Amino acid sequence: MPATTATPIIPDAPHLKLQRDAPMSLATTWRIGGPADWLVRAPTPTDVVAAARWAGLEGFPVTVIGGGSNLLVGDAGVRGLVIVARTPGEKAATLVSHVDRGDDVELTVAAQAPLSWVGRHASERGWAGMDWGVGLPGTIGGATVNNAGAHGTEQKDALLRVEVLTTDGEVESHDRAWLEPAYRHTRIKASRRPRAHTVLTATFLLPKTDPASLIALADEHADYRKRTQPTGQCAGSTFANPPGDYAGRLLEAAELKGFAVGPVSFSTKHTNFIVNAGGGTAAEVRELIAIGQETPEIGVD
Repeated sequence: MPATTATPIIPDAPHLKLQRDAPMSLATTWRIGGPADWLVRAPTPTDVVAAARWAGLEGFPVTVIGGGSNLLVGDAGVRGLVIVARTPGEKAATLVSHVDRGDDVELTVAAQAPLSWVGRHASERGWAGMDWGVGLPGTIGGATVNNAGAHGTEQKDALLRVEVLTTDGEVESHDRAWLEPAYRHTRIKASRRPRAHTVLTATFLLPKTDPASLIALADEHADYRKRTQPTGQCAGSTFANPPGDYAGRLLEAAELKGFAVGPVSFSTKHTNFIVNAGGGTAAEVRELIAIGQETPEIGVD
């Protein structure tokens, strides 16, 4: 914990506001997590670079998060600096650029852009390959690190390259193969924290097609999620699907649907979601996860 009582200023980004002892429960969709020593919201890649370089000079470990989904923060909180890299709503329009390649479009998106917004943005323009993300929580950065996917498509399928920030403060560009993407896996996700690389931007190659059909498909995906998955204080799917089966089905067959530890429980709408009714703790979520792991063929996502 920093010894100074004054709130410091990040020299290369004085417009960013540092918060001391910031509750991580306000930055995660589970609404769970103890305090971060310092927290800053960085709405652009340039802001992330400035904040991370400042933390490096101060000797603080850095944790970068996006929308706060698929994330469980411990009850003791996070040491060092947490950078929240998310820009909501239409403000994300400033974070995308594209190059027309004839039959395709090369779309570059900052990590802060919400995945669902990008899916809608691309679909409305007739750029195929991102419609699967409509209705999903999280950001492009998080989706790239986790190789997120739905409806038979994964982030890696249209991905061309990524721009990353290293712990040395250097910005590097790598092609898709460097990420070593597999089912819900990349080399960044597999690395130890604090992670050596932070995604700044992702570039996709998207074929052109009929906008109306893509919008209809995107609407279908969003409606499916509303009908089959819980909303509120949850973090997305908890367990990866085993080959040839579904984690939710296995958990339900194990009679865990609705099973609770304190105010957190396996959802009655979709058993692969753990929901927080309010006031839940990370310890209670971990206890539920451990119970779920006792189900044959289940593994943590």
